[in-house]
Amino acid sequence: MSTVRTVPQEKPALPTPARWALFWALFIGLGALLGAGMMWIVPDAMGMTPLLASIQDNLPVIGSAFTSFLWPGICLLTIIGLPNLLGAVLILRRRKYAPMWAIICGVILLGWIALQLLVVFGWNPVSGVYLVFAVTQVVTGILWVRA
Repeated sequence: MSTVRTVPQEKPALPTPARWALFWALFIGLGALLGAGMMWIVPDAMGMTPLLASIQDNLPVIGSAFTSFLWPGICLLTIIGLPNLLGAVLILRRRKYAPMWAIICGVILLGWIALQLLVVFGWNPVSGVYLVFAVTQVVTGILWVRA
């Protein structure tokens, strides 16, 4: 009786743009997860309560739903967090759509930041930093596609 052993093949190393895309996906995705958690657990500790009034004033159609940080946290998690965490999984599994997904996540973050800057809050340093993160995420995805 002979037993055939198969040696598990090692996955090829990720190219440099893919490693950066993984970093951005994890950084932004986990940041959104933690941010949503903070919104739900300790919203006043971060001085975020005045933001609710800004949302209610600047988004009159949906602003009435934002009386607590439950819905903003859910939006942050589902729109920013989960797509980026899914992107990290796609990158780690070396799926062929992972580079395009990295670009899509960056574009989604650009839209999120544009909404914050142009409609809801106006300019603030945190949004400016995340604007740079979003552009970097898009550029990283484009470099990966071209690599």
